[in-house]
Amino acid sequence: MDTMNSRGISLEAAKRRVFALMPVLEWLPLYDRKWLKFDIIAGLTLAAFAIPDNMAYATLAGLPPEYGLYAGIMAPLAYFVFATSRHAAVGPSSSEAIMVATFFAAMVISSPAEYAGIVALTAILVGLISVVAWLLKLGFLVNLISGPVMKGFLVGTGIVIVVSQIPKLLGLSGAPSSFFQKIIFILQNIPETNLYALALGIVSLLLFFALEHKFPRLPGSLIVVVLSIILVWLTGLEAKGVEIVGTIPQGLPELGIPVFSPGDVGAVFPLAVGLFVLSFVELSSIARTYAKAHEYETDNNQELLALGASSFAVGMGQGFPIGGSFSKSAVTDRNKAHTQLAGAIAAGVTILVVLYLTGFFYYLAEPVIAALIVVAVFKMVDIPGLARIGHINKTEIYIALITFGGVLIFGILAGVLIGAALSLIEILYRFTFPHMAIVGRIPGTNLFGNIERQPEKEDVPGVFIYRIDAPLIFANAENFKERFLKALAREKRPIQLAIIDLQSSPITDVTAVDMIRDLIMELDRKGITLRLANPSGQVRDVLRAAGIEEKVGKLDRTTTISALIDEDEKSQSSEPG
Repeated sequence: MDTMNSRGISLEAAKRRVFALMPVLEWLPLYDRKWLKFDIIAGLTLAAFAIPDNMAYATLAGLPPEYGLYAGIMAPLAYFVFATSRHAAVGPSSSEAIMVATFFAAMVISSPAEYAGIVALTAILVGLISVVAWLLKLGFLVNLISGPVMKGFLVGTGIVIVVSQIPKLLGLSGAPSSFFQKIIFILQNIPETNLYALALGIVSLLLFFALEHKFPRLPGSLIVVVLSIILVWLTGLEAKGVEIVGTIPQGLPELGIPVFSPGDVGAVFPLAVGLFVLSFVELSSIARTYAKAHEYETDNNQELLALGASSFAVGMGQGFPIGGSFSKSAVTDRNKAHTQLAGAIAAGVTILVVLYLTGFFYYLAEPVIAALIVVAVFKMVDIPGLARIGHINKTEIYIALITFGGVLIFGILAGVLIGAALSLIEILYRFTFPHMAIVGRIPGTNLFGNIERQPEKEDVPGVFIYRIDAPLIFANAENFKERFLKALAREKRPIQLAIIDLQSSPITDVTAVDMIRDLIMELDRKGITLRLANPSGQVRDVLRAAGIEEKVGKLDRTTTISALIDEDEKSQSSEPG
């Protein structure tokens, strides 16, 4: 028997709760030593990829490079403790960074310290929102963002980020934050291009792409960064107007809640909501992808807690909002990582860099950082992916393009919120206006299907059969009734039996039940009997509780279309001639 504490909770139950909150306590004691070499190699390789990327994303967010290193330490360590995914990598990400930069570009902030503080506050708010969502078990919400919406958002975000880096590649400063204004600025200032910066940026881009294409397992970003630092140091390009990073403070970040005013919370809360939506969609998509590939289970609700802990840790450690990284996760998978220990090892390497090697990055040039960002987000601009959506479904390509346009016109924060709203509208539209069909018999069989799709299906004499391919609920009840009656009115043959096929309607509700009651009375006045075919168990329970079975006859597993037709034919033949 379990030992009980003063509240009557067994120690074993308490242990299970703690293990559920921190999955690392469950899998780490069972860790197979054979995995260690793979996790170490994956962790070292991930660090080589992530360190320059994280510094680049910090500059993209409008912060000094060291803030990217801080976020690259705090996020993976927290995620290591709370995650259920073995392969997802969290940390600074291009989409979150550009959202931060564009949002705060419209605000008046007095000093870099205030800017860093309010950005860290935003990360903490993302963490709090994630934890509240975890407490409410809202992990299912990720399923409400459709693939086309996400594709349109990512393509738009990728284009915004690429355009945002062009001024740095050209050696231009003072570019506005608006997407279209930035394009105008670039066109107007092309004559002011710093040719040294442009040459360095182009060479870096070509080398990045070449290494990624020819040697994908090598840390191409680190190789290019090291070579560029040596080049700038030897040639003195900073004296020719090429911007460099300069001094990066050495040492670990100071932990603590950032300084902020009460008004700051309200000001950045919309940004925190948008970042939460984006980062959770990214993280859960990555987690599900690799869990499916490697045949293990993840928990969306637990991933909410992991995102919350990671975001909160980043905010406490002077970082900025983070998310799941598709590219870094691919690195861990490509190097055969088995657990989240790889991410923790990468964070440990970053700690060593922060403590001892920050001086090495003094000559890191801004055009090289810009090239690094362009390469990192290039795959986001997936035009063939958009074309594929258009080929499959015309409606969904419009949704993707509206999201894409929203990102370009209104900004990334508005774009992600527009995308989320479009996903919800799409779901509501599908429920409110689902596909409905007149059903006929396949000749010579007891099988039935949509007459419009296969005209060879035949009408059953005296019987009208109608099907709804969705749950019959409050959102579509009146629409169903209206379309049912219109379709029935178009029948030129006499009808004595109308059948609603509920095979594709797994649930129903009170509003739909009341609609069926009204339909029974309306058809009865026309001398038509209404029957219900193929109701699921849940639908039968609701209909019986509402007294509908007493009006339409028996409802069970045998209540099929053919059974109702046979019953009607027997009834007709038994009537006196």
